[in-house]
Amino acid sequence: MLGRTLKMAFWVTYDHAGKLILANLVWSAAIGVPAFLAWAAWATGDPAIRLVIGIPTTLAAFVVALPVTTIGLAEMVKELIDTRDGSVWTMFRGIGRYWCRAIGLGVLFFVAVCSLATSAWFYAERLKDTAPWAGFAISAVAVWGLVFVALMSLLTAPAVVQKKAHIRETLRLTAALVIDNPLFVIGLAIQLVFITIICVFVPILLLIYGAAIVVVASSAYEMLARKYAARDQQAGHVASRPTAKKEIFNDEDDDYLNRGFRDFLFPWKG
Repeated sequence: MLGRTLKMAFWVTYDHAGKLILANLVWSAAIGVPAFLAWAAWATGDPAIRLVIGIPTTLAAFVVALPVTTIGLAEMVKELIDTRDGSVWTMFRGIGRYWCRAIGLGVLFFVAVCSLATSAWFYAERLKDTAPWAGFAISAVAVWGLVFVALMSLLTAPAVVQKKAHIRETLRLTAALVIDNPLFVIGLAIQLVFITIICVFVPILLLIYGAAIVVVASSAYEMLARKYAARDQQAGHVASRPTAKKEIFNDEDDDYLNRGFRDFLFPWKG
C-alpha cells in the first residue's frame, strides 16, 4: 500500500507540478511571513518584544497559517486525485470552507504537543531523585503520546476534506487509522522525513515541498479509503467484491497507478 501511495503521489506531482508549485508559494508565504517575524522577535532577546510580537506571530504561523493553508492544499489535491485536473483556486475554496476547523485542530494539536513535551521533560526531571523509574515511565508514555499525535497529524488534512468531518470526528477517525495501520503510517512518516531531508540538501525542491508533503499524505489517505471500501464490500457480501490488490486499489482504471517508468521516459506514447 505504501508503494502505491508513493506511485500515486509521484504521478500527481508530475502531472500537475506547475499548479502545485504555485499553490506551494501561497502556502510558504502564508507561513513564512509570520514565522520570519517570530524569529526576528525571539532573536532580539527582549522579553517585551518576545511577549508582544514573538508569541503572537509564532502562534499565527504554526497554529493558524500552517493548518489553514495545509487543509486548503489538501482540498486542491483531492480534486487532482478525483478528477485528474484542478485549479489553484480550489485551494482558496478549501481555506474558505474549512478554516474554522483547521484553526480548531491547530489549537488542539499545539496544546497536545506542548503538554506532552512538557510532561516528558518535567516528570523525568522532577522524580529523578525520589522515584526515577516512575519518572522515566511517565516520560516514556508522554514521548509515545507525542509520536502518536504526530502520526495522527499526517492524515488530519485529507481526513477533513474527504470526510467533511468536524473536529471530534476527524480526531477519532485519524486516531483509529493510526491504530489500525501502524506500520503503514510509520512508513509514511519515514518517507515524509526522507522528502524533507532531500529538500534541505536540494533547496530548489523547496519550491514544491509543502505541496509534495500534502500530495503524499492525501495519496496515503486515498489508499486507506479504497482499502476500507473494499472491506465494506466484502462484509456486505457483494457479488462483485474486489479480491486481488489490483482490484481493491483500482490499479487498471486509475491513471495515477497504471503507469510505469516507460511513461516517464516517453510520456507522449501514453
